[in-house]
Amino acid sequence: MSFFSALRQKATFIDKISESFGTTITRDEKFKLEYKLPPGENIQDDTNADVSFVSIYDSNNKRKQSIINGKHSAQEKVAYVFSGRLYMTPHFLVFKDSFDSKSCEIIVNISTIKKVERSPSTTYAFALVVTLYSGSQVIIQFVGLRYRSEQFCEQLKDNLRKNIPRAKELAGFLSTCYSEFIINKNVLKITDIHPPKAGLGQSFKYPGTIDVIKEKKKLKLWFDYFKLNGENLAIMKTPLFYKLVRIGLPNRMRGELWDLCSGGMYLRHANEGVYQMIMKENEGKTSQAIEEIEKDLKRSLPEYSAYQTEEGIQRLRNVLTAYSWKNPDVGYCQAMNIVCAGLLIYLTEEQAFWCLCNICDIYAPGYYSKTMYGTLLDQKVFESFVEEKLPVLWDFIVKRDIQLSIVSLPWFLSLFYTSMPLEYAIRIMDLFFMYGAKALFQVALAVLKINADDILHADDDGMFIAIIKNYFHTLDQSVHPDSPDIKYRQITKFQELLVTAFKEFSVITDSTIIQERNKYKKDIFQNIEIFVKKTQLRHLPKVFHLTDDNLSNIYDIFYQSIETHKISMGTGSSNMTFEVFVQFMTKLCEWAKPINENDNPEFNKQRDTFLRILFHNWDSAKLHELTLNDIVSGLDKLVTPDLLEAINYIFSLYDSDNDGELQREEVLQLSEGLLLLTEPWKSGRLIDILTKRSLEDDIAERIAQEKLQQNADEQKIELPTNYEVDEDKYKNEQSERYLHAASNFLQRSFEYATTLDVADEINLIDLSDYEEEETEESQEKKEKRAVSLKANAALDPTRPKVLDLANFRMIILADETYELFFAKTLRSSITVDKKFGSNNDRGKALRGMFDGIIADGRRVAEQVRRRVDSVATRSTVNSIESPENPALDSTTITSSKYDDIDDFTNEGQEEEAEDAFADDGENDSLLKNPWVYDELDDQEGSSGSQNGPQKRPVSMIVPNQKTDLIEFDTGL
Repeated sequence: MSFFSALRQKATFIDKISESFGTTITRDEKFKLEYKLPPGENIQDDTNADVSFVSIYDSNNKRKQSIINGKHSAQEKVAYVFSGRLYMTPHFLVFKDSFDSKSCEIIVNISTIKKVERSPSTTYAFALVVTLYSGSQVIIQFVGLRYRSEQFCEQLKDNLRKNIPRAKELAGFLSTCYSEFIINKNVLKITDIHPPKAGLGQSFKYPGTIDVIKEKKKLKLWFDYFKLNGENLAIMKTPLFYKLVRIGLPNRMRGELWDLCSGGMYLRHANEGVYQMIMKENEGKTSQAIEEIEKDLKRSLPEYSAYQTEEGIQRLRNVLTAYSWKNPDVGYCQAMNIVCAGLLIYLTEEQAFWCLCNICDIYAPGYYSKTMYGTLLDQKVFESFVEEKLPVLWDFIVKRDIQLSIVSLPWFLSLFYTSMPLEYAIRIMDLFFMYGAKALFQVALAVLKINADDILHADDDGMFIAIIKNYFHTLDQSVHPDSPDIKYRQITKFQELLVTAFKEFSVITDSTIIQERNKYKKDIFQNIEIFVKKTQLRHLPKVFHLTDDNLSNIYDIFYQSIETHKISMGTGSSNMTFEVFVQFMTKLCEWAKPINENDNPEFNKQRDTFLRILFHNWDSAKLHELTLNDIVSGLDKLVTPDLLEAINYIFSLYDSDNDGELQREEVLQLSEGLLLLTEPWKSGRLIDILTKRSLEDDIAERIAQEKLQQNADEQKIELPTNYEVDEDKYKNEQSERYLHAASNFLQRSFEYATTLDVADEINLIDLSDYEEEETEESQEKKEKRAVSLKANAALDPTRPKVLDLANFRMIILADETYELFFAKTLRSSITVDKKFGSNNDRGKALRGMFDGIIADGRRVAEQVRRRVDSVATRSTVNSIESPENPALDSTTITSSKYDDIDDFTNEGQEEEAEDAFADDGENDSLLKNPWVYDELDDQEGSSGSQNGPQKRPVSMIVPNQKTDLIEFDTGL
């Protein structure tokens, strides 16, 4: 039967494991939450057992000699025996009865265990007697298989051995507990002892009017309870324990019992000295949280006299500051100062610190967070309870459009401290630490039920608030002041409130609260995320090149990359480290995506180097982390459509000292950066406009030739659907073009760099020694040698050179590929407009490009017509053999070479240019471009300037009146 009982208990336990605030908790987590145990106290073993607690003290405050001697008399009655489940963690033994889970609950820290021995009892086959530090005993009688009991005992022995260092420090910890003090003073008759340090109430008195006689009676009840059932770290909770809490705690015991019930005592014992260490390590540091704390210190329970003094303010400052350093995700939040101020009336700084930790983590998760998601969720849960339990009142609230959360939000957020008089709010805290969050819901529902008749006559929110406020201020008044029965006249409104809360609303349980939270959490979290996103987007820095859709997409990818940050909960850092930044950029930029090490082992190294330069440039606060504002500002500069602005920005990334000049090493780094940025096009993963135009020209040429051969009608041009693209050809051409551009850039950078020491410069071209030794060497070889020596001299550290911004611009603009790259290609590689996770298959770039050309065949068709006309014109010209009509030489420029210029010099008018090109002819299209290249200067060995391709105004290029409009004289 015991086996099935154990199975039932386990099944019930597992059934209660559910989601809380969106997180599925495990059995161990549920266990720690239920008993308020510190992190790491996972279940190591559990077994069925019958347990009894035997106190060393009798009713006359004397120690039982039978227990001291280890022998029980025949007439002596042993304590009750409870059947249930015994759990063991690394530092605790926990027992819960199987009857109703409330008859007996024993929590023993193994530091308090003095001795463990086998019981001589013959009733059970296997039993242990655990002797505690006080002399009281816990008798464990195992129920089940013998080998399982032996395993449990072996694990317990191992834990006791490991815990010896902590057990030696037990005496110092117990000296902070008031229960130890009253036991030592009244039972052991130790006179040379002093009460432990307590909260501010010990010096500034406790809130409310204190009835000394009632206080002594309550204290005597707790004294008797501790004698019979243990105290602090080794206590047995019975129904009497809960009853004593409900009738009200004595002020001197309230601090320890809050510490015990909240689990703060267990945290404090497991982390002795940590609070002091936090304060010491962060002494003198400042943060945004500390600034907010300073603003609220003097607004924390100003009605309590201690917070009008420096001592009270300093204690509150210390606890809030220490918590902000311990939990930087939360830091400091609204109303936390109110709750902490209430704790410090009864608790020391260290006790209040650990108690506050458990309030934020266990009792009210999400209440004190950046988004206050816990409070908002529980407001929705509370409204659902009002609708279900008080339907008439709810219908009235909805009909009058009364905002219930305006009234109820402060109740939950400040735990009734700012709503009720302090002496009654403290009583609510007694119940809150005992029963958890359900106490807040039960009390809040009781407030509405008691005042329902008056609320139903309210006209608006103002009257509603006034009714509740007046009720809270009269909690000390009698419910039946005119009753002839004195007992009825003594019943106060606060007593009525507690009876209503825990009698009529006892159906509100932890499981029902979790169920309602699960029902609304998705909508609440979604609303929070939408609100946070709108707020952040509204406060982003001003941008010039990113649209609202771009910013929205960047926001989504930014927070998707930071997996540890939960927007709805406000947990985790919202700043981006370099490692996360790398992953973020791979989602946006083609050139930031890693490639196989075997294909290009140096690429990933160059990528990380460039991204680190970008990371430090965007890090405005120099904290080695990027905010969303940093990312947006940086991307806005990177996607600029302005050609010169893009060139200037890349230059500035390598100008570390901001002097407008690049040193030799910086130029080399810049050249490596350009190689990285152009890698997707150099490797053929992406296709630029020039390659696209080349492909279009080839298609048009092929179709034109076919039309001429077939003498087909020009007006009926049909584009092919099965055209085979020679990908290798176009990839190789594009790769060679980018490699050539990179080589030219490095050569020209040092060629046109400024020598810092001009006086010592040597003419490396005119070297007479070489001419004398090798007189037979050809002039071509001499020129090549001179160029090589000149380049090598530029790398000579004894002859430093610098590259300024003006020369850098000239070098970029002198190369068609790099000019196009800075004008359009770079910007197109940063997909700020594409949602993360969408299909972005670039593997078949040329095939996809060809499909696009076929789909939009108007431009190709126009090119075909022009090609047909051009071929026919060339045939006519070549057939005429006369001096008046000479053949065109190689210097003649045709517009076909410049069909692409509008695409990267005037991106916004690309389509207009294409239309004009198609409708008005090549001549007009060419004249619309402010600059064209001189074809002769691009040729190697030309006698023109060595500065590379030169730009000439169109006004210098005059159409030849004797030729066709498609031909132009270069003017040279």
